[in-house]
Formats: sequence, structure tokens, C-alpha cells
Amino acid sequence: MWSQAICRHVLSHPDFKKAKKIGIFYPREWEVNLIPIWEARPLDCLLPKTERPSWEMKFYSVEALEVPYLVLGPGGVWEPVDDKTRAMNEFGATDIILIPGLVFDSRGMRVGSGKGVYDRFLSTVGRAAKKWGVAFSPQVISDPIDCEPQDVLIEALITEKGFVYF
Repeated sequence: MWSQAICRHVLSHPDFKKAKKIGIFYPREWEVNLIPIWEARPLDCLLPKTERPSWEMKFYSVEALEVPYLVLGPGGVWEPVDDKTRAMNEFGATDIILIPGLVFDSRGMRVGSGKGVYDRFLSTVGRAAKKWGVAFSPQVISDPIDCEPQDVLIEALITEKGFVYF
């Protein structure tokens, strides 16, 4: 129910309607389910795949959110099959990347899975795109999260309660 509310907030946002590319992720059990966003705009949505051992992240378009287009990767993360013809190598200023996290603070800082994969991507290939975190309200804390120089702040956070801008 909360995931549906978050998706409604995203889908109705004017910037989302203008976006040409939308980076989403396939949810693990505890993450926001963004599948309704893919269902609304499957040709514009891209999913991340983390290359190993470099931990470099790339985004790919997929024809369907199922096997054989997705494979189960480490950590129980469903990822696109590595298909160079479907890789997206740049994101522009009108594009949006929806970012997961374990915890978010009131400044736009997040704690992810600990490998810095999103931070590296957002500081290079994804630097021009809008960076929106998605989480459930209990994942948002008032105490500031310690940050490192390589950490990238998000510009907005969407919970079931709506948008918060930083």
C-alpha cells in the first residue's frame, strides 16, 4: 500500500512526465516496489546491473520484468541480463534516477548497501540527472548521517507521505 502511494506521487510529478529516461530498480522484499512505474512507462525505464569485480553500475532497458530478461545477482538483487545493445551510457538533465537506501536523513544523505555503487554512478554517468530517493517514512531519520567525500546527496526523497526536497 505504501509502495503504491509512493508510485502515485512519482507518476503525477511534472518532472516525471517530462523525463525521457527513468532509472528504477527491481525491489527486494524490504524496498519500495517500483514495478507500477515500469508498467506505466516500460520503454523509458532502465534497471541497474552491477558489474563484478569492478562494482561499476550500468543501466539497461528490459522487455519484461522476468526471466530471461532478469537474472538473480548477488545479494538477492534481480538485474538485467548483460546486453550491450540495451545499455544506457548517459543520463541528461531531464532524466530521473530513483535511488534505494536503507536509511535517509533530513539533508538528503543516504545509507545504501555499503559498496558505493550508486554514489560512483551518480557522480559520473548520472551526474546530470535528477536524483530522487525512494523510501518508506520509517526509513527517514532526523539525525544527520555521517558522509564521506564521495557520497552524493539526493535532491528529493519520496515516501508514502509525499515529496521532500533538499
